[in-house]
Amino acid sequence: MVVGQTAVVPVNFSDISGHWAEANIKKAVSGGIVKGYPDGTFKPNRTVTRAEFAVMLMNALKPQGEGAALTFTDTAKIGSWAQKAIAKAVQAGIIKGYEDGSFRPDAVITRAEMAAMIAAALGQTNQADATTGFADDKDIPTWAKASVAFVKQADIVQGKGNNQFAPGDNATRAEAVTVLLNMLAQKSNKNVSGLKAR
Repeated sequence: MVVGQTAVVPVNFSDISGHWAEANIKKAVSGGIVKGYPDGTFKPNRTVTRAEFAVMLMNALKPQGEGAALTFTDTAKIGSWAQKAIAKAVQAGIIKGYEDGSFRPDAVITRAEMAAMIAAALGQTNQADATTGFADDKDIPTWAKASVAFVKQADIVQGKGNNQFAPGDNATRAEAVTVLLNMLAQKSNKNVSGLKAR
């Protein structure tokens, strides 16, 4: 074994061969961001819940500490497998929950919510006057516009066909890992470039 290199874990799922995100799935699994299922599948087209995405996001960022105490009205519904990751995301200001005080761990995450969490993870603050440049900009919720504009500009999230962002569409496991890998690439580029003039 060579010192300074990480061992590559072989990743063989029965359902990713030829999938558009096959290479990203293998990279994300090897990097500890996400796991497959006990039956040997990855289920790349399966939707992702808010709790699952929070766990993937925290696995990608690897923050230190125990996290904040969870005070959501539905904290009891958050599985023990996700509680620590969500607590860390709350402490980091990445997750705030809904206006009614809930987190809704089992709700399928939307593309707008995913963009907001990623932008927050990269320290982006919301600007009320943001425009995204997507053809369906009017359909993007006001609270997500600045985040969507940021993740587009940073090449973290791409639009769908006809320059549509599709903010209300649910994110799949393949999309989630691809976006998280793009986020990590952006984060490392930012660290490398430092205070480059723009």
